[in-house]
Amino acid sequence: MQSQALLDQFARWQGEMLGLLEQLVNIDSGTGHAAGIEAILDILEPRLKELGFTTRRFPSPVGPHLVADGSREPRVLLMGHIDTVFPVGTAARRPFRVEGHRAYGPGVMDMKAGIVSMVYVIRALAAQGLHQHVRVIINADEEISSPHSRALVAEYAPGCRAAFVFEPARSIQEVTTLRKGVGDVTIAVKGRAAHAGAAPQDGLSAVQELARITLALHELTDLERGISVNVGVVSGGTARNVVPEHAHARVDLRFATKADGEALMQRIREICAPSRPGYEIEVTGGMTRPPLERRAEIEALFAQVQAAGRELGLELAQASSGGVSDANLIADAGVPVIDSIGPVGGKAHSDDEYLEIDSIVPRAALAALAISRLLAHEAKAAAS
Repeated sequence: MQSQALLDQFARWQGEMLGLLEQLVNIDSGTGHAAGIEAILDILEPRLKELGFTTRRFPSPVGPHLVADGSREPRVLLMGHIDTVFPVGTAARRPFRVEGHRAYGPGVMDMKAGIVSMVYVIRALAAQGLHQHVRVIINADEEISSPHSRALVAEYAPGCRAAFVFEPARSIQEVTTLRKGVGDVTIAVKGRAAHAGAAPQDGLSAVQELARITLALHELTDLERGISVNVGVVSGGTARNVVPEHAHARVDLRFATKADGEALMQRIREICAPSRPGYEIEVTGGMTRPPLERRAEIEALFAQVQAAGRELGLELAQASSGGVSDANLIADAGVPVIDSIGPVGGKAHSDDEYLEIDSIVPRAALAALAISRLLAHEAKAAAS
């Protein structure tokens, strides 16, 4: 299908797409609200089955995930999440609404609009007989770093020639090809309690030891290399006149490469060696998501997406982000991935979250055209 024909088709579908989006937004699906997650899958799964996909739900403590498979190789992976950060009752309090060129509601851009776009991109591919090359993963725990679905990514992403994640974009002319990795570390310090006035010499202050560690950890920040360390939550002690026996800290890590993340964890363990006999220090946690690094195969995939964009009158640029998505996991599985190919929006995770309605058609057309061109390229390469 040519670029203008795709734009025309999605323009005809836009009303339907907004109708489906309204359905999804008006269902609470905060992470862990399994009933809402299931209700959304009850809407989406039949649509995929009608297109001939084999579907399977995978239960988890926060709600089921869905994998849908076409029957033909080579495969392209499309992925998105249906969980939001909003509690039960939010959809009733502020349901889907349209004001001017924007749509509002919980999860409207992060990322229920992307899920809708994915479904209709598959419909467009079906019109070309290409949809059976698609594999879909829809997960229910992205907002908490995908602890239950990452095994699905590790199992189902390898073997796919490329992947597209339908997270929202910041502008109509951007896709994301670089994201930092993230670490979540907890430090627990045990000292020795004593009376702060009568016998301070008998005590070992856990707070003092944690303060030493905190200052040392912040020295690890190297913004030029994309490394940041933030001791974000600190607690300790029981009373003003007691040398504190316990102290705890929660630490956020960001890093540009997996090697930097591994080196950062090693330095944290070294820093957390006790400074004096008697202290006990426990370090738990580590890398929660590896980085999405802009490797050569991702650059090559972007070049194909950029060419598709030019056919649609879009001059695409590669964006980077300090935040993470499931694209990080896909890239770590060895699959080239383009992230944030969904529609454009802003103010995610807030009451003012919005979707730019005018971005729905061109961004869906971009994804459909890029995927169809990629599959045509793969078929040509296989035949030669």
